[in-house]
Amino acid sequence: MCLFARLAVGLIAISGLLAAEVSAQKYPDRPIRFVLPYSPGGSYDAVARLIGQALTESWGQQVVVENRPGAAGRIGMEVGVKATPDGYSLLMLGNNQTITPSVHRNVPYDLARDIDPVGMVATITNVLVVHPSVQAGSVAELLKLAKSKPGTINFGSGGTGGITHLAGELFKSMTGVDIVHVPFKGGAFAMIGLVGGQTQMMLLNMLNAVPHVKANRLRGLAVTSLKRSGYLPELATLDESGLKGYEITEWYAVVVPVKTPRPIVAKLGGELTRIMNSPDMKEKLARQHADSAPGTPEQLRAFLKADLAKYARIVKDAGIKPE
Repeated sequence: MCLFARLAVGLIAISGLLAAEVSAQKYPDRPIRFVLPYSPGGSYDAVARLIGQALTESWGQQVVVENRPGAAGRIGMEVGVKATPDGYSLLMLGNNQTITPSVHRNVPYDLARDIDPVGMVATITNVLVVHPSVQAGSVAELLKLAKSKPGTINFGSGGTGGITHLAGELFKSMTGVDIVHVPFKGGAFAMIGLVGGQTQMMLLNMLNAVPHVKANRLRGLAVTSLKRSGYLPELATLDESGLKGYEITEWYAVVVPVKTPRPIVAKLGGELTRIMNSPDMKEKLARQHADSAPGTPEQLRAFLKADLAKYARIVKDAGIKPE
C-alpha cells in the first residue's frame, strides 16, 4: 500500500473515532428500547424495569422495556441481536441464553459473535427446598433418604433444559442419588406442584422460595451460591453441605448488538455501574431478594464463555439430547 493510501486509511479511522466520540457525547438523545426475552411478571422483568426506570430518570430519555418471550428466549434474542447497533437497543441476558445453545439445535445467536457485553448487573441465588412431608432437615438427611429409597423422590422444574432442571441434574450427578425429574410447563406450575406435594424437592430461586419457607409451606435446606445469603442466613450453602464447588445462580446482564460504538458502550456501562452501586437500587433489588453485581464488559465476556461451558457439561452428563 502506498504512503498516500495508508494516510487516507488512517484519516478515515481517525474521523470514525471522532464521530463515535461526538455520538457518545450526545447519547442518548431519543428513547431507548430494552429488549427482554422473558415474559412480564418474573424476576428478569422486575430487574429490567428497575434499570429502565433508573436510566430514564438519569438521562431524561424514556427507556421502554419490550418483552419478547417464547422459544426458550430465542425470539427475543433474535430481535435483540439484529437491532441497529447504535446504543438505542439494549438486551438483557440471563441463564437461558447460556443454556439454550446446549439444549436446542436451532439457535439464532452466538454470544461470542453477535453481542457486545456492557456488564453484569445483578444475581439471585436458588434454594434447595423440600415439601414439609419429606423427612429431612438437612442436605445430609435428604441424601440419606434418597439413597435408602432410590427413585422415590421427584424434583420439579419449569421444563426440560431450563435452569431449575439443570440445577437438579447437577445436584443428582454430584451426589449420585437416584431422584426423578418431573418437568412442568413453567416455573410457576412447578412451584405449585411442589407446594401441593406432587413433587418432593426443587431448586427454586430466592424470590419465590423465601415467602414459602417463612410460611412453612416449604422447608429450605441450602442455597446454591458459594456464599450464604442474607435473605435466608440460617441456611448453609450446598458447597458447605458436601457438594464441593456446587454453584448455580440466576444472573442478569446487559448487552448490546455487536458493533455498537465503543464510546457508547463505555458510557452506558459507566452509568449502569453507578446505578447498580447506588443504595436506592440495592434496596429495590433486595425487595426481589436479588443482589447488585455490576461488572465490566471484559468480566461479562469471560463469564459468558465459562457459563456456556458449564451448562454444556451438565447437559452432556445428564444425557439431554438437543431438540
